[in-house]
Amino acid sequence: MSTGELVEERKLDGKEPKVSLTAEQIAAKKQRQAAELAAEKAEVWQSISALYIPLSLFLSCVSFSAGAFLLYNYQEPAGWGFIVLTVAIALSAFIALFRFQNKFRAQGIVGGKDTEMIKPGSAKVEAESEASDQAVEE
Repeated sequence: MSTGELVEERKLDGKEPKVSLTAEQIAAKKQRQAAELAAEKAEVWQSISALYIPLSLFLSCVSFSAGAFLLYNYQEPAGWGFIVLTVAIALSAFIALFRFQNKFRAQGIVGGKDTEMIKPGSAKVEAESEASDQAVEE
């Protein structure tokens, strides 16, 4: 075996064929796995941001209206507290909006394993198109 030749061996389907990977291939594989893990984390944060942004903007509207009501009708100093709370919530929502971009998805790295790639000529696509054609005819 040469220097970068055999570093990892795998068994395939209970058979004994040995697949040898070079050190560069193993490093690339580990780097891809690390990128997929980071992509999964980024996808979770993007999902959380997608829920947080509209909710926080709604809560900031409610908080501002409560503060304006207290200030206008009762001249309560607590109204200023609600308005400050509104500013803090709205700023955090806009920060989440600016950080919403998932750079891994933009690069084509999708972290989740639950995605399914369907090729145009596959049987599943043909079955779905036939089912939709039958639904249209009825």
